[in-house]
Amino acid sequence: MLDRLTLERPDLYAERGAGDLLLAQAPEPAPKPPREVTPVAPTTPPSGPTQGDRPASEKPREALLLERGAILLAPGTLQIEPSFEWSRFTANRVVINGFTVFEAIVIGSIRVDRLDRDIYTEAVTLRYGLLPRVQLETRVPFIQRKDEEIIQVGTNAESSRTITGSGIGDVEGSILYQPIIGQGAIPDVILRLRGKSRTGKDSFDISTETVGAGDVRLTEAPTGSGFYSAGPGVTFVWRTDPVVLFAGGGYTFNLERSIGGATGDIDPGDVVDLFAGLNFAINERVSMNMSFIIQDQAKTERNGVKVRGTDFTDARLSFGTSVTIAPNMSLLMAVAIGLSEQSPDFQLTISFPITFNLFR
Repeated sequence: MLDRLTLERPDLYAERGAGDLLLAQAPEPAPKPPREVTPVAPTTPPSGPTQGDRPASEKPREALLLERGAILLAPGTLQIEPSFEWSRFTANRVVINGFTVFEAIVIGSIRVDRLDRDIYTEAVTLRYGLLPRVQLETRVPFIQRKDEEIIQVGTNAESSRTITGSGIGDVEGSILYQPIIGQGAIPDVILRLRGKSRTGKDSFDISTETVGAGDVRLTEAPTGSGFYSAGPGVTFVWRTDPVVLFAGGGYTFNLERSIGGATGDIDPGDVVDLFAGLNFAINERVSMNMSFIIQDQAKTERNGVKVRGTDFTDARLSFGTSVTIAPNMSLLMAVAIGLSEQSPDFQLTISFPITFNLFR
């Protein structure tokens, strides 16, 4: 069962980014009044940003930053974002049947196994501007997963085993609020509260079988983590046109679950994540994004005892771009490279956010 915990612990993903505020365009100059009419002084516009249209140079950046959760939709605005994500994982595992002497001499046999994992996620994300500076968001993923395990790599006894799984993943929901509009050295501040369900099929709902030399393995690849989670986060944004700088972090509480039987109570470790990066507007249609993300998960506890090997760090370097293809539609593309052993080797994300003004 410990193999099952270490092999099937939840894969955590975080999409992060930052952005700036909506800017108002300057009004057209009024015609000069006739000589005999006394001109009336124009009304001074209110200070600070408004919820008007962005300048053309801001349009491509808006789509990418909304997807990153760093700027908010105006009240009554709905955004629908279908997306596709492919994550590729590879890992090598060394199994020693015996014992070692002086950390160099092995008495027994050494076995090297390899795990190749592909996760394909088709998702629909809905965002809605509920109130000024308040936005609701939900994400519904559908996951197709394939795990291939190659046992005793490079030997005459090499064999492989493949399992697959597909179905709905863990549905997520968020609420975002912007308490501070930045000015000068003071950054924009966006707070978020995110929760995740366990609607996906998890490893505790899947039967197991014994393979090889007594190894216990799942018969089907899970599509969910098996645990509820929730946590706060914050994003800080500094605008230096045409560049937007951002940084922030979050904390995720993974809630304990009683599985029963021999498994008992499982309490996944909580997660701390940090991120930073920049967004650069190239022209009126194209924007680029680069960010660094790191997540650190604490050890899982089983019946109050920490399980060794269940803590890990996921670090990624991400590059993205946004291209405006219609007045209310953009194409977003991003690639991420894993920097730690537990990170995906490669991740590709493509999405098409479509925005509607429901009450205009």
